[in-house]
Amino acid sequence: MRFLILVISLFLSISALAQEGVHTRIHHLYTSNRAMGMGDAFVATANDYSALFYNPAGLARRDMGQINLSLEVGASSNFIDFSKDINDVNKADYANDSARYTAYAEFLQKYYGKTFMVRADLLHAIWVRPHWGVGILPLNMTLEYQVHNQAAPALNVRAYADTVLAYGYGNDLKGLVPGRLSWGVTGKFVNRGYTNKQVNAVDLMVDSNTVKKEDLRDGYTVDADLGLLYTPGIPAEGLFSIFNLAKPTFGAVVRNVADYGFGQSFHLFNKNEVQAPEKLNRVFDVGAKFEYPSLWIFGGRGEVDFRDIGHPNFSARRSFHLGFEFDWTVASWWKGQYRIGVNQGYPTLGLSAQLFVFNLDMVTYGEDVGSYDNPQENRVYMAKFNMDF
Repeated sequence: MRFLILVISLFLSISALAQEGVHTRIHHLYTSNRAMGMGDAFVATANDYSALFYNPAGLARRDMGQINLSLEVGASSNFIDFSKDINDVNKADYANDSARYTAYAEFLQKYYGKTFMVRADLLHAIWVRPHWGVGILPLNMTLEYQVHNQAAPALNVRAYADTVLAYGYGNDLKGLVPGRLSWGVTGKFVNRGYTNKQVNAVDLMVDSNTVKKEDLRDGYTVDADLGLLYTPGIPAEGLFSIFNLAKPTFGAVVRNVADYGFGQSFHLFNKNEVQAPEKLNRVFDVGAKFEYPSLWIFGGRGEVDFRDIGHPNFSARRSFHLGFEFDWTVASWWKGQYRIGVNQGYPTLGLSAQLFVFNLDMVTYGEDVGSYDNPQENRVYMAKFNMDF
């Protein structure tokens, strides 16, 4: 009987090689721990170095320079248990192939319906000045696992290895509307290594290394983001003068305007001609920000965004982002923020602490990785180590 199961599973594994894994998570080329702590609601805030990628119109409102060097790592809350279990299965001794197959099948069944993710962003360098900025992201790595039960339990594997070069410029449009209207554009060169495949127990028996260099589709593209920020002019007196306390600002961004896809390749990962990596996808983000009145050493802001409009995995739940940030300042060299928010229907918490040029950003957030009608949370913990000049 076990031999029959093995033969059937072998047939299923051969069939699975011809199809991609099923994933519903929306992947972003760049994320900021500060923004994620605010529920990833940042389109209208965008007032630090990350404006280069969140809303280049924010570059028009810079009044001083900033250089940020950072290293970021993080993973799903259950990723360590998942990694330990598969490592134990790999190292165990088995009487025969049937027993080995059973161990891998039971491992997949244990994690049926679960999602796992690990991300590492290596040595980001972003330099912004009034009106312009440049960024070099040498390697953004994201690895995702989802266990599905189709004809048999299967592990869907998706991996990104992105290298990004970016230049942004922003300025004000004067005299068109009362208040301040800013625009910006960020041009991006992106080289992407990418794989999306499905493996089952038999595949894991043959090779438990789920992602290999030769699996990666390799391609590059050039694209741009266009952004706007508008702070309305509010009369100092009258019925609406109270809104001067909140200083409302509205933002909008079109990301990946050209959306060419990765049609060309340097073949850095795979020397063969293979299918192009997943596209960046053209999407629209809009948001509104308001400020809190300063009190003692505290201040802050709140924002609500609707993001990723037009993405293939768009839903109203995934689009909604809400966040609040509370600044505290003891001295110019000792300050930080606390953050709370809602990202795709799940709570977020974040904090930053800066001592001289050293800055630590920590965040936990949930993201929706379920189907359109059946949301499912993937809880992520991230830490970012920065040097700001």
